[in-house]
This record gives sequence, C-alpha cells and structure tokens, in this order.
Amino acid sequence: MFTIRNFESRTLSWWYDQRDDIDFNPSYQRKGRLWSSKDKSYLIDSILNGFDMPKIYIADFTFFSSNLNEHRRPYSVIDGKQRFEAMFDFFAGKLTLDNDFVFLEDPTLSLVGLSYNDLKAKFPKIASKLDNFNLSVISIITDNEGMINEMFIRLNKSKPLTGAELRNAMKGDVPKFTRQIIKHHFFEDRVRFNTQRGQDSNVATKLLLLEFRGKFVDTQKGQLDKLVSDVIASESQSLDNAYSQIEKVLSDMDTSFISKDPLLSSSGIVSIYYWLYRNFAKEHSSELRNFLVQFQLNRKKSKNIEGRDLDYTNFDIYTRSINNQAGLQGGYNALLNKWKQWQANGKI
Repeated sequence: MFTIRNFESRTLSWWYDQRDDIDFNPSYQRKGRLWSSKDKSYLIDSILNGFDMPKIYIADFTFFSSNLNEHRRPYSVIDGKQRFEAMFDFFAGKLTLDNDFVFLEDPTLSLVGLSYNDLKAKFPKIASKLDNFNLSVISIITDNEGMINEMFIRLNKSKPLTGAELRNAMKGDVPKFTRQIIKHHFFEDRVRFNTQRGQDSNVATKLLLLEFRGKFVDTQKGQLDKLVSDVIASESQSLDNAYSQIEKVLSDMDTSFISKDPLLSSSGIVSIYYWLYRNFAKEHSSELRNFLVQFQLNRKKSKNIEGRDLDYTNFDIYTRSINNQAGLQGGYNALLNKWKQWQANGKI
C-alpha cells in the first residue's frame, strides 16, 4: 500500500498539542537541531507576516498498525522536522523573535526579542496568527519502508544532504547495521568529532566496508554507496559477521578511550585506530591508548625537527588521503611500526 493525501486542515496550536504523538526520529530521518536560532526565528517571522511555508510530510499510522511505526506514535516526520522543531520551540518559550523582526502590518510596533508568552500577554491578536496558522501537511499511508525512504530521498534531492544521510534512507542491511553501530557507547560518548551531519554514520559505514572486504580499501562516497548494492546482491552472511566483529572491537575501544577523547577529534583517524585495536586489543587493550597518546605527542613535537623519524613523516603524508586504500594502509603501517617498537622497548 502506498497512498498520498492531504492531511485534514489543522492549526499550528493543534499540532503543538499533538507533539508527543509525533515521532521526530524515525530511522530514515537526518539528525535534528541543524537550524540556528536565527533560522528558526526567521520561520516564525514568515508565519506572523503571512508568508507561505513549504508542505510538511508525515507517515500517518492512524489507519492501521504497521511494523514501520518504530516508536509506536500515530505520526512520524518524513520531511519538515526542523520546521516543526522551530515552531514548537517558539511555543515552548525556547525561542524569541529575532533582533531584526518587523511586523509588516504595523512596523511601528516593537516586538523584537518577545517570546510567545510575551505576545499572548501584550499582543494577543498577533499571537493568534501563530495559534491559528494552518499547516499544509501531507500524509503518507504505507506499510512499505522502501517507499517511505524513497519519498524522503526524493523530497530532499535538491537539499544539501550528506552522503551519510542519503545512505541512511537506502534499502538493505547496510543502513540498518550503520544505525545500530552509531548507537554504541563508543560513538555516543567517546568520539569528540561533530556528528551533527552524520559523520558518525559515515565512519560506521566505512568500518562495515573494511570488515566486509576484510582489508583496507578505498572509502570514498562512491565505494560506501556501492557497499549497499553489493551487500544486497551478495545475499550472504558476510555483513552480519562484519557487524559482530565491529561491535566486539568497538567494545574494546570503548573500554580504552575516555569520554570525548582528544584522540578522537577527527573522524578520519578512527578507521586506522580501529584496525590497530582489531589486531591487538585482545592481549594489549590496556596499553593501546597510552601508546596512541605518546605516538601523537611525539609526532606533533617532532613536526619541524630536522632528521625527523620517518614513521611520523609517513603517517602525516598518508593520512592526508585518509579515504583511499593507500592512505589508510600507509598510515596504519607507520602506526604499526611504532607499536612494534613500543612492544619491544616500552617506549617510542
């Protein structure tokens, strides 16, 4: 089943009352809070000044029970999450009118910096424009996950979605396992790099690719996208095995690294660290982070020293191309040489 229809006309205040019945985080959705306060205030500006707003698309589960209803809510957002969040934040008092706000019907009114409650108290007729604003909402009624994912991709084709966000809405096991991997405590607490636009998902898919191939390979966007189709075509248990291995190694890394670890400030380096833990954590997990701290300290200290250790130089050179096979393998080999030295001498 796949049906598209206009949702019954409802006011913004009605939708705000239903906010607990809306799933804002279905699996295909990009992460929220991407809009700045200025962006969100601009949307409120548009509504109060009578400008139109693009349609919001929701999956409507009020017609029948569906396995796609992951969090058991009547509705889930397909497109329009940031708009909902902006409007609801203003209702909840988390947002005020921007410093350049002008009420076009009466520019003499000073409304800058006012909250929703301020408007209700001082300018109730203006507040009612928000309360009674009719959202244009489209219902998607389906029990086919592929069709919801396809709708999300088509609606966002003209928007700057990252490769990770688009892959998240694709079919098959790769997006499913990627979503499970980034829920690991390692990604939720240990990494320090920004995950707002799916950088964690990108790293997780890279790890799946490396484990699926069993070696260092190119991890550019094209190869990550190709993994999705290759896994579907293979119809094998290889990805299940890859996922199990990743969960095990991440647990070792989670025990070793600290919260918001400075060593994990860059998403690109995680694949190389992962391969080191994959090969040596079983017997040396307690030593690995101390080694990495010393390695990075020595590497930075020796940056401009004449006669610098070749392994540090090679690491710097190879990791400039961290998404290709040569960069990954070369960076890892340089790190491995120092790790062997550490094991032999207890220092580097």
